[in-house]
Amino acid sequence: MLRLLPVKPHIDTSASSALAAVALTGVLFLTGCQQQADAPPVPDETQTTEKTSAEDSQPMQQSDSAAARIEQFQPIYVAQAQGLQRRLQAEYESLQAADASDSEESLLLSEATNDSATLTENANGANPEPLPADSPVEANATSEEGSDVEINTSTEVGERDLTVLKRISLEPRKPIILTEEQIIERYQQTMAALYQPVTTPLSAEDSDTLINIATLVPQLFEHAEIAGRVSAKSPALARLIIQHQVWEQIEAQQVVDMQQMKQQQQQEFETLMTKFNDTIKGYDEQIAKYEQTLKEFQ
Repeated sequence: MLRLLPVKPHIDTSASSALAAVALTGVLFLTGCQQQADAPPVPDETQTTEKTSAEDSQPMQQSDSAAARIEQFQPIYVAQAQGLQRRLQAEYESLQAADASDSEESLLLSEATNDSATLTENANGANPEPLPADSPVEANATSEEGSDVEINTSTEVGERDLTVLKRISLEPRKPIILTEEQIIERYQQTMAALYQPVTTPLSAEDSDTLINIATLVPQLFEHAEIAGRVSAKSPALARLIIQHQVWEQIEAQQVVDMQQMKQQQQQEFETLMTKFNDTIKGYDEQIAKYEQTLKEFQ
């Protein structure tokens, strides 16, 4: 009898590998499509730049709160500016008077020096005899000439370093005095210029007025919108304003620290005085007891 043996099925390995590759490719394709669908769109930098440029070329509408703050600080700035002008004028007049006094003293000193030189020349004669080379006076003069050369050589570098400072004039400059109407006009004009397009630069007069405002009433720029306009129109000036406000905070903190230190020292002094008075009082009581004991013995 014939026995049938079980026959193992034949599997084509190449076909299985192909099917697996096709399936894997399909999974990856579906995953990639899903990731692309879920990923947010990347913003176009060109469009952002164009949008920013368009905004910079347009004036900004002033808000009601900013307008109210500008109006609030206008009289404060006017008063501060007028006070500054008075101080500058007084300083200028004082320097002018000091310069005039120095000029008169220099003239008198020069005349006295010329008279002294004339008298000396007449006393010594017109043609004095030359001193011998080995005389102490001649040797001293030669030594002084040599020291002058050394001094000139050592100060040559310093003189070159002071070239820029020599170009700065120390002559007192007469301050520009503005009327109250002119101060108000420049203030309002500068505040209006802040809201002009960013691409429109500030004029020299507006920049100067803005610096004066930042110096005299820096609290004006604590408003976020006004501070933003200053930063947009003049970033360098905005940094100066920030530095000025930081220094004001430091100075205010130093004043507080000094007051606290004085109070602490005053408290310590009062505590020491209290202890001292208590000690003296105790001594007085002991002395009184000793005196009473002496009286009893007597």
